[in-house]
Amino acid sequence: MRFLGLLLLLLVLAVLSLSAGRVWLGPPALLDALMDPEGAGRMIWNLRLPRLLVGMIAGAGFGLAGLTFQTLLRNPLASPDVIGVTQVAAFGAVAALFLGAPVVLGAWAGGLAAVAALGWLAAHPRHGIETRAVVLQGLALAIFAAAGTEALILRMGDSSAGMAMTWLSGTLNAAGWAEVRRGIWLAPLLMPLLLAGRVLDRLELGDDLARALGLRVGLLRAGLGLIAALVAAGSVALCGPMGFVALAAGPVGRLVAGGRPSPLAAMLTGAAFVTLADVLARALAPAALLPTGLYTALIGAPVLILTVRRMARR
Repeated sequence: MRFLGLLLLLLVLAVLSLSAGRVWLGPPALLDALMDPEGAGRMIWNLRLPRLLVGMIAGAGFGLAGLTFQTLLRNPLASPDVIGVTQVAAFGAVAALFLGAPVVLGAWAGGLAAVAALGWLAAHPRHGIETRAVVLQGLALAIFAAAGTEALILRMGDSSAGMAMTWLSGTLNAAGWAEVRRGIWLAPLLMPLLLAGRVLDRLELGDDLARALGLRVGLLRAGLGLIAALVAAGSVALCGPMGFVALAAGPVGRLVAGGRPSPLAAMLTGAAFVTLADVLARALAPAALLPTGLYTALIGAPVLILTVRRMARR
């Protein structure tokens, strides 16, 4: 029933997303526009629908990546936007833009580099990866990547620097069908994470018990971590590093699933989160075209505060 409610919420937000903007469309007008893509529906088909789809794809990717990292590291703070994965992916994307290379390749290279760096920095000779160290090292990595990104932007021309700064805030303003087609390529990466619910559930029990249940813990953790990094980086390439989506989607998805790690719930929550933020961006200031990432931060920051307080009470 909770999954059905989450799916219904996402559907309602999708309808609101297609309706919101400088020109609000009521249900009859929206239906007429959807049925007439070459006439009155051009605004919907050319602007609002691809924007909605890109936001949902990116949100789903952030949600899945967030839940995966949080479960693998058994830490609710260990999401890609906290441990530096999205920041290094953003640095790679800006570097690719600076060099004239494909942005998505730069983002993927950055995401993989972040995971490799975290694995090396947080490794313990006897105990393997220290989960607490990952968060602390990740924060340092994020600061380092942000500094590198700013240095690259300062060397760009005015127009390119302005575009990069807007993109870094997390925006769907430039989303079109080209970005939708690029997002479809994320599907092969999303599927392994979406089907990994049982594996994540067992890994959360601890390494020893997971091994007793027949899991190859080291291989699974490395494989799922790399896939999650690619998914997070691919989502960054679509719309920029939208803050707090990956952090919030996992815990909210767990509430929907009764406390267990649910990739489906995290995916739907991430998609709903970005769609809600985009609706607010266009409903509250339709003429300003404020970045969607501004609203994800406003919504997600309280989730971070509540998460830290809950961890402090344990």
